[in-house]
Amino acid sequence: GKTVPLLWQGLYRLGDLAIFGPLRDKLGMVHMREAYTSGASLSPDALRWFRAIGVTLKNLYGSTECQAHTLHYTGEVRFDTVGKPPPGVEIRISAQNEIWIRSRSVFQGYYKAEGATAKALDNEGFFHSGDAGFIREDGHLVYLDRVKDLIELANGERFSPQYLEIRLKFSPYIQDVMALGSNQTNFVAALIIIQFDNVARWAEKRRVSFTTYVDLTQKPEVYELIQADIARVNSVLPPSQRIARFVILHKAFDADEAELTRTRKLRRGFLADRYKDIIEAIYEGKDAVEVRAEVKYRDGRAGVVETTVRIADVK
Repeated sequence: GKTVPLLWQGLYRLGDLAIFGPLRDKLGMVHMREAYTSGASLSPDALRWFRAIGVTLKNLYGSTECQAHTLHYTGEVRFDTVGKPPPGVEIRISAQNEIWIRSRSVFQGYYKAEGATAKALDNEGFFHSGDAGFIREDGHLVYLDRVKDLIELANGERFSPQYLEIRLKFSPYIQDVMALGSNQTNFVAALIIIQFDNVARWAEKRRVSFTTYVDLTQKPEVYELIQADIARVNSVLPPSQRIARFVILHKAFDADEAELTRTRKLRRGFLADRYKDIIEAIYEGKDAVEVRAEVKYRDGRAGVVETTVRIADVK
């Protein structure tokens, strides 16, 4: 809503002539007036990048059953949302955080599938999308995940581990994340794996001395760096869905140790069992935990890592 100073307007025009215009040409976007993205979530930084080079990329959210039912309007782009519903579209959030939609564009039913139709459409004409989300105070819809993939906490609140993990991995300093929470716990926590090369360069530029990967992971400055990324993701979520505590693990998740699949998906059950002591310490309110873990190296050698892992609260 602020006016851009004339100096910056002039500099942007020069940049557009020299860099941004040719770049849009290479991308085939020279004559593009409006651009929308849908499907899997695009990172906020990717949206900012496209808009910085002069491509007014916006989000929209829809489905086969009812077309697009929220979108970003010009001047109302919020990078962490999928926009607002247009006139004639009603959005309702159920007690299970499911997104319900009612409009004239909602389908009449599935072909020769009365049972599936009855599950998808209620008596009021709302389509039950199967997607989870919430509506912010400014009226924007935030898409979280599929309802079936939400995890319920002991207090009845539900959260999306994949939403948190994906959003945190947009950070150049985070390689892997495992969001924690179950019907036995009252808050969300996280195990964080740093992106070593990027964090190491960050530390060197700020003269933060370290000797090994393990040493770097436990530096207070690194915890502050990661906490800032967690706070950024938390800022767009309701309090009950925010990460309250986290740990930076002393080692990376490794497919060779059966912690990840070969396509780098988390093996949640295995990880929960392997890091049971750390997870218990998080939920017991401890500030640190001693760990002694066997590590298998790629050349076949085995070793033991002994260290103190810090547990931090997200401020």
